[in-house]
Amino acid sequence: MDEQGVINVELISPMKQKRWGWPAVANFILGGAGAGFYLLSFLTMILEAGTFALSEPASFGLLAPVLVSLGFLALTIEAVRPLRGRHLFRHVRHSWISRETLAGAIFVPAAVLDWLFPHPALGVLAVAAALGLMISQGFIVYRARAVTAWNVPIMPLLFMSSGLASGGGLVLLVAALDRLPLARGLVVIGLICVVLNLAVWLLYLRWSHATPFRLATDALCRPIAVILTAVLGHVVPLLLLLLLLIRPGVDARVELPHVVTALSGLAMIVGGMSQKVGIILAAGYTREIALRH
Repeated sequence: MDEQGVINVELISPMKQKRWGWPAVANFILGGAGAGFYLLSFLTMILEAGTFALSEPASFGLLAPVLVSLGFLALTIEAVRPLRGRHLFRHVRHSWISRETLAGAIFVPAAVLDWLFPHPALGVLAVAAALGLMISQGFIVYRARAVTAWNVPIMPLLFMSSGLASGGGLVLLVAALDRLPLARGLVVIGLICVVLNLAVWLLYLRWSHATPFRLATDALCRPIAVILTAVLGHVVPLLLLLLLLIRPGVDARVELPHVVTALSGLAMIVGGMSQKVGIILAAGYTREIALRH
């Protein structure tokens, strides 16, 4: 009996979904990080008036399409008949999965061609496709109406912010490993990404006080999840990036800033991965079915 005196007779109790496993998680992680990496690299290049692009290694431009391709490749492991994937394009008007596939099919060749034959039109096309990819992934999860913790309006924004945070972490990590010039704009972008994602994540965890939602997201609030996602994945890089901003000579090529930048980027990547693993594998409980009388 609930608070209104209505008696609920449970027919089917909540159960963890089993349709989406590690291959789907890999696609969400790799696709989101790859798209976010490309978007933020493009933005950094604009803010740095092209100097960032001139100093980046040759492999930098190919990393994003490779990650997105690996994400889609992971899905073929989960698909019963992967050769039927071409039929996804028939449902673009109605299916977010089809839209994600279309966005990926546009992004990968556009990004590769822009790397081979740099042109503003190709870059803009790849950026638009990367945005579409991240938005589609969020709506794929949101449209799963049977799963309590997924079917909340903030889910698309969460996937967008998580992709940007992971992509931002990847930009920082690669820039540090390749000892690229550590510009203040790069640090500021990383800081904005991690703050935005942390705010959206905390808002998501407190989105609903309803018992089914709280039970489904309980695993995301346990100590190990909080340490990985909130502390290591957000608070640590937040403090490290603030340290870089207040430290004099942030533009200088010295050892400490590159080490701190690499640690910040790695922590942001861990945080983004932990979010998507937790949402799909730990919080993926279906709604209960009950009779009320």
